[in-house]
Amino acid sequence: ACYGAPDSCVRVWKLEEDDRQPTWRLHSTLDGIHERTIRSIAFCPLSKTHILAAASFDASVSIWEYSEKQDEWECTTQLEGHDSEIKAVAWNATGSLLATCGRDKSVWIWETWLDGTIGGSAMNEFECIAVLNGSEGDVKC
Repeated sequence: ACYGAPDSCVRVWKLEEDDRQPTWRLHSTLDGIHERTIRSIAFCPLSKTHILAAASFDASVSIWEYSEKQDEWECTTQLEGHDSEIKAVAWNATGSLLATCGRDKSVWIWETWLDGTIGGSAMNEFECIAVLNGSEGDVKC
C-alpha cells in the first residue's frame, strides 16, 4: 500500500503477518525528488519488479523501481513536460502506456518499455508519444 499526499514523498507500507495478526508497517519513504505535494500514485500492473509512478504538483512524475535483492526503492526516471501541476497518473492494463494529466489542461501519453511487460526490456525507457490538448478545464485521468 502507498500514500502520497500531502507531502512531497511517497510512503510505502508492507503487510507483515505474524502469529497474532497481520500488521501494516512502514517499509520505505520515497523522497528527495519532488519539491511539492504528491497528488497521485499508481503501480504498474505488469512488470518483473514493482514499479510505481508518482505525480506531483511540481509538474513532474517520478518512476520508482523496487529491488528485492537490496530491499529498497530507487527513482530510475523522472518525466517532465507539463506546464503546471500534475493531478493524476494511470497505467494501461499491460503497463505499456502511462497517462499523466493536470492543471495545464493536457493529457500526456507515455509509451513504456518496462522489463517484464509486453515488448519491454531491462532498460525501462519512456517516450512521450502524444500530448492531448483542448480541454477547457483541469484534466484528471
